[in-house]
Amino acid sequence: MTDRPTKPKSPSKSGPRFLTKGNWRDLRPRILSAIVMVALGLGAVLSGHGAFRALVILAGVIGAWELVRMARHKGGQGGFAPGDVAALVGYFVILVFGCLGLLQLSSQGGRTLLLYIIGLVIVADSMGYLVGKTLGGPKFWPRISPKKTWSGILGGWIGVAILAAYAHQFMPEGFVRYWFFITSSVILAFASQLGDILESGLKRRMGIKDSSNIIPGHGGVLDRFDALLALGALAFLLNLLFG
Repeated sequence: MTDRPTKPKSPSKSGPRFLTKGNWRDLRPRILSAIVMVALGLGAVLSGHGAFRALVILAGVIGAWELVRMARHKGGQGGFAPGDVAALVGYFVILVFGCLGLLQLSSQGGRTLLLYIIGLVIVADSMGYLVGKTLGGPKFWPRISPKKTWSGILGGWIGVAILAAYAHQFMPEGFVRYWFFITSSVILAFASQLGDILESGLKRRMGIKDSSNIIPGHGGVLDRFDALLALGALAFLLNLLFG
């Protein structure tokens, strides 16, 4: 009786997440698009308020178009459910406030603070993506954003804390104390993450995966700048309330 040949075992699907090739299939287009966006953003900020204002207005117009696109998609899928219109209008308000807040930061806060806010959002998002993809684990808010994990949230906080510890020396003299700067930066990072989650919830409500597909690897303007818009809206409201 001869032994039957055994089939080679296929790689286990339950192995570490960071060894799963498909887990990183969108990394290359994300990096390339991010390089282009960072170059455009830095160029606009360093060129002065006028160039940055033009970029923010352009992003706002595209974002409004993406909201209309979501509404049309939802309407074509059987009509609006209770609360859908309110959700769209609410996010449009965030979009407007976010753009106004970013323009205020540019004109009143100065170039250094604006660059820091942009850097904070990039670090929170990038570290959240890398740590979340690598470690996985329990979901942060699965009903709203099924891909967001606690490990990614905490990774974003740690990345921003490190950034704040380094960047404090470049802030204007007498700006805020060292540890308060780090703590408030982590809080702002969480606010930016909630902005990302809020936009994810809106997309799920509208039955759409991405707000558009104009940015390879990222989706649309709202997909990419939802966190920055949330911080801009927060800055606008704080300025409105406290001057």
